[in-house]
Amino acid sequence: MLIIGEDNIGRDSSYFQSTDTDGFYTARPQKYFGLSQEVAGCHAALKGAGLKDMLDNEGRTWMILRTQMTIGKYASWLDEFDIETWCQEGYRLYCPRFVEARDKKTGEMLFQSKNLWVIMDVVRNRPEKPSYIDDRLAYVSPELRHFDPALSKFPQEEDYTIDVVNSFKIDVSYYDTDYNRHVNNISYINWLMESFPHDFLDQNLPEFFDVEWKKQCHWGDEIRVETKKKEGSEEYYTKILHKTKDGEDEVAFHAVTRWRKRETI
Repeated sequence: MLIIGEDNIGRDSSYFQSTDTDGFYTARPQKYFGLSQEVAGCHAALKGAGLKDMLDNEGRTWMILRTQMTIGKYASWLDEFDIETWCQEGYRLYCPRFVEARDKKTGEMLFQSKNLWVIMDVVRNRPEKPSYIDDRLAYVSPELRHFDPALSKFPQEEDYTIDVVNSFKIDVSYYDTDYNRHVNNISYINWLMESFPHDFLDQNLPEFFDVEWKKQCHWGDEIRVETKKKEGSEEYYTKILHKTKDGEDEVAFHAVTRWRKRETI
């Protein structure tokens, strides 16, 4: 159970189950994203700003717009980990949050994620200023923990010139959606990973993600995933498109990933 200290940092510990891993008993990247989302949600809920309560009682909800995740080590089945998270004062309309997980035994960094969340007024479909939850969501002291929320400009698709590595349609399942009644953040990461061929995934692991959720997707949407490669590198660009009411393709999500070879096959 997440515990928030007097320093306003949330801390928790757990272990990786077999269902968190792939065919090599290596932690799936989706699990790291799931952990990042979970501790953020628990931290907010313990401070009176949980998604469910705000949506039910205030007509507001949390939505994530951007994550940059650096992966240091891939854990294995039964590995234990420590994880901590904190949030900072608002930056523009964003509520910045940092999450870091480490191997409990060795102290090695598993992943770090820089995240930009917003609070949405679901009636007006507009973001609230971060000051909406200033009196509830206690911020960490900048002298203790801080990261620059002015994340680098998102790369351009035009920089990825090699023909599409993969392109396929997605059928949104019941379990892709969440309490917000839209596709959950993690489903986009699942689809991103599925866009890479199995033999590629057998030999490679992502070491960096820069992802941006741009539009909401819902059950019944016509969705397509495309992945391209940057020439001369192991960097890829993935976009998830959905059809608008006018029948046009619109980018709902895009991501840049960098990859490294698996140490053992």
